[in-house]
Formats: sequence, C-alpha cells, structure tokens
Amino acid sequence: MEAHDTAPSVEHLLAEHRRLHVMLRLARSAISHHGGPATNVTVDDVVRVLRQVCEELAHHFADEESGNCLEEIARNRPLLVEQARLICAEHPELLRRIYKLTAQALDDPQTLDQIAIERDFDCFCEQLYAHDAAEINLLRQA
Repeated sequence: MEAHDTAPSVEHLLAEHRRLHVMLRLARSAISHHGGPATNVTVDDVVRVLRQVCEELAHHFADEESGNCLEEIARNRPLLVEQARLICAEHPELLRRIYKLTAQALDDPQTLDQIAIERDFDCFCEQLYAHDAAEINLLRQA
C-alpha cells in the first residue's frame, strides 16, 4: 500500500485521537475538581463531560468499524487483518467502561465517591491509551 492511499484516513484517525485526548483531559479535570472548596464544578458538570466522551467515543469507534482507516488497512494488508480485528474487538468493552463511569456519577450525585471515580477513570484512560497506541502501531505497520 502506498502512503498516499490511506493518508487522509490516517490523518483523520490521528486528529480524532487528539480530540478525544483533549476531552479526556477535560473530563479528568472535572472529576478532580468536583466538590473542591475553590471550585464550582458540580456532579452535573462531571456527568456532562463524561456523556460527551461517551458520544464521541461511540462515534469514533463506529467510524473505525464502518470501513474507515482500520478496515482499509486490513483490506490492503491481509497480514494485518487479525490485528485490526482484535483492535476493533476492544471497542465494546471500552464503551461499556465509559458508560459505567457515567452511570456511577449519576447513581447518587450527593455522595459521588471522588476517589473511586478518579481511580476508575484513570484505569479507563490507560486502557484507551493502550488501544490508541495499538491502532497507531497498526498504521505504522501498514
């Protein structure tokens, strides 16, 4: 596959990753500052930003799975088909985790467990960053 064959798709994927990472930083900030004495970040703010992450991540994964960059790579590089399939197979679990975090914040807004949600969000981010790194590695191999 020549570099120009997938360049727009690759650029789009990388731009999506950058945008999602900005959203994750905003979510982390909202979670960290929720309920602090020198901030006015509410549980509603935390839920709002987590919902945005959910929506954007669902859209991003749907884009990847609907014939965008990863499928194109797999089609043009048969040896990478299994790797692309494994990456896409992670999508439901990642979405489940971010939806669970959002539900966790909604369950009892008065007693939002700051430490637990920060820990769970950090674990989610680590898993998502590893997923993104695997996608980028696949792009490099292609």
